[in-house]
Amino acid sequence: MENKFIKFIKSTTAKILSSLFILALVGGYFLFPDFYKEQAKKVVSYYWVYKGDKYYKNKEPQKAIYSYQKGLEYYPKHFKAQYNLANIYVSYEDYYSALSAYEKALQIKPDSINARIDYAIVLAEATFNYDKAIEEYDKAIKLSPKWVYIPFIVNSKNTYKYNRGVAFYNLGLAWRGKSLLMGDKNFDSRKFLNNAAESYSNALKIKQNYQTFYNLGIVYHILKYPYMAGYNYCMAIEKAPMNYEAHYNLGILLREYGQYNASLEEFHKASLILDIYGDASKNQYIYDILNDVTRRIVAKGNHDALVDALKLQDKKVENHLVYKGGRAYLDENYERTMYKYFKTCALREHFVKNKDNVDIQWK
Repeated sequence: MENKFIKFIKSTTAKILSSLFILALVGGYFLFPDFYKEQAKKVVSYYWVYKGDKYYKNKEPQKAIYSYQKGLEYYPKHFKAQYNLANIYVSYEDYYSALSAYEKALQIKPDSINARIDYAIVLAEATFNYDKAIEEYDKAIKLSPKWVYIPFIVNSKNTYKYNRGVAFYNLGLAWRGKSLLMGDKNFDSRKFLNNAAESYSNALKIKQNYQTFYNLGIVYHILKYPYMAGYNYCMAIEKAPMNYEAHYNLGILLREYGQYNASLEEFHKASLILDIYGDASKNQYIYDILNDVTRRIVAKGNHDALVDALKLQDKKVENHLVYKGGRAYLDENYERTMYKYFKTCALREHFVKNKDNVDIQWK
């Protein structure tokens, strides 16, 4: 009897609560119709954005665009839809539509460092609006979002630190781009280049990589600070020895300051790398410069140094030849040895010793 009574109470209570909940919903709809309509629109919007995300992930951009646009019709303040829509427009090179979408995304979520950096990149690289891009990079760098840290799962502080590094690097590119508009011998051009150098240096404090060292080397090269340029080219080479650009630019720098033997060594490395990748047009240009450097060495009467350099090249290969059945093969350690060779940098110690002195003259 007691069990039946308890079951009756539970059943009745559940029915009463369900009825009250339904009445509350119905009553709420009549009392606050706009609120309920807004929530219903959000539900429909999230459905379309969910479909857009699937199409975006599956690389079906046209369907993704349609889905995101439908989602935004129901709920225009959906950040992810606006942001992904902007990224798709960039892939189609529809830069002005992308800028509009980024702007709307940032109105919804002003503290999104990724959206602000992407927005600035398009401003600088697609529309050459360097002033606005620099302004946006500064905003991204100054953002202070709340950290989320769950051990072994998520650490948003590291992500934010990485993004600040990206912002500093791209800020350097923007300052350098702005300097190019002013001409080579303009006071403002040098000021902008110094701003670029500062930005790259700040990026290197966060993460050291080839591109940042290489671009910092270019800036100091243009500013005619040979030791600082050489040091950063060397650091770039150590980070990515098989990228020919740093070897080539270092060769140019060394040639400009009369260091022909060292210049010859870096041009040889650049040409060997291009031989590996089969870029004949660029390699022909480097060989022309090699011939010019060789003529300068001969003109200075430094024949012995030129012969020694050529012998060194031959010796590097000869020491790794293995003869089998009358044919020559490179042994298995050659690739490692060549990598170490490419990683070395002409006059490295000289650059390291003087890397911070902007007043010193080349000797």
